[in-house]
Amino acid sequence: MPLALALGSLLALCACQPTYDWREIHEPEEGYRILLPARPVSMKRPIDLDGVAVTMAMTGARVGEALFTVGSVVLPSASEEAREHATRAMRTAMERNVQGHETKSTQVEVPVLDPAGRAEGSVTATHVEVEGSVAGEPTHMSATFVARGDRAWQAVMISPAVDAEAAKLFHESFQITK
Repeated sequence: MPLALALGSLLALCACQPTYDWREIHEPEEGYRILLPARPVSMKRPIDLDGVAVTMAMTGARVGEALFTVGSVVLPSASEEAREHATRAMRTAMERNVQGHETKSTQVEVPVLDPAGRAEGSVTATHVEVEGSVAGEPTHMSATFVARGDRAWQAVMISPAVDAEAAKLFHESFQITK
């Protein structure tokens, strides 16, 4: 009987785990590469980054209740001030979207690839973990915000619960391309 119970529990647990079909997405016009867990969809829309009107290109995939997205914008200038303003505004907006509060913030390095796909350095980014709620349901968000030159990006995973393995693969696969 204990073996049957253990097997039943294992099957039930497996049925609850999402199925990821990781694939590399290369968006040369948007300046990045990343792994997404399913076939992505893309769109562009105008947004306001705390008083700066830009168009955000978004590519994302959903697996079960987990949403993985990458957003990129071209900034009005390549100044450090414009980059800091954009990443701060993106971060604030995403936290507001999940009605959340940061539980962790760290600096991470995002690789920069040359046109041949070879790493030629990195850019310092901010990675945050946020607990919040969407439609009254508990929500976890992990997000990386980075800017280089006249561009800014956000790589965001939103799910009902922490999926540390999927989040790690997603965020660590993010690369900026020239």
